[in-house]
Amino acid sequence: MQAVQLVDPLDGHSFEVFVPASSNGLGGFDSDGCSYAKGMQPRQFEVVTSPTTMFSAPLEAFQEPIPDEKKTPLLEMLIGLGRDVDDARSLKPSERYELAAAVARHLGKDDFTVGELYLQAAWTVRDTIVGFLPGVVGASDAWSKFVETLPQVRDLDNDRGATIAFFDMARLTHRGGFVHERDDMLALSARIPEVGMNAGEKRTEFARRVGEERRLLEKARGAFASGLEAQLGDRELRSGYRFLVGDLSRRLGEFDRARTELEAVELDASSGEQTRSLARDVLAVLKVQARARTVGAESTESGKGDGVQTPAP
Repeated sequence: MQAVQLVDPLDGHSFEVFVPASSNGLGGFDSDGCSYAKGMQPRQFEVVTSPTTMFSAPLEAFQEPIPDEKKTPLLEMLIGLGRDVDDARSLKPSERYELAAAVARHLGKDDFTVGELYLQAAWTVRDTIVGFLPGVVGASDAWSKFVETLPQVRDLDNDRGATIAFFDMARLTHRGGFVHERDDMLALSARIPEVGMNAGEKRTEFARRVGEERRLLEKARGAFASGLEAQLGDRELRSGYRFLVGDLSRRLGEFDRARTELEAVELDASSGEQTRSLARDVLAVLKVQARARTVGAESTESGKGDGVQTPAP
């Protein structure tokens, strides 16, 4: 970690934050662009909140001047948002990103910029759900790893090992954006007798965090959709954000909208080749991932292999 000195642009207060000195990409990346390092994730530190005014922004944005006429209204807004915050240092990364999105909106930043902040806020929550899974690169790779590993998990006859394995599969499917497969893995873990791991509490917390990530993904998608409607940027830039609208829709379980958006990106001549390739990758998975849950969560008896068919590649 290295120290960085910052100055709050609203009140001139100087303060110090610590950020990672280096990073790596050993954890691969998700279809919506979320990349992973082994160890600390840099995004957890990339948005900073001032301890005095709650001004929140990416590190580099602290150097941007704020017009005097915007300072008082912005400070009033932040006071309102921080009314229940005793110490800005206690804020979660996702909360700092949400504040940064509100600041960006107040300062007239465009919808794509605001949406990126909400998306990265969602990623900081995803970090707490999935942890570190090495070398998962995009949707198809996540699907392949799921298909290859599931039979081995279903054959486990050790309750503790099976519980851990199904949670790991839930983490993998969450990274892949396979919402029903994720819920099935958690439901299957609920059929295993409790072995002193507090699995029920962990499932409840897993679901809570998934809900929090979902809320932020919806905000990100809404901002991106507004930017597309306003025709911000050039056609290639818009194509990239239309891809995100499509993939986020898939992650939100809205498969028809996802397919419509992704097929449009794939057919759009103005899309960059990388964007079209990403769209093809996600569309391939969209054809095989489940449209609904196949496992009920109500049973707590043994029978961890019941109800799930090994997905087709």
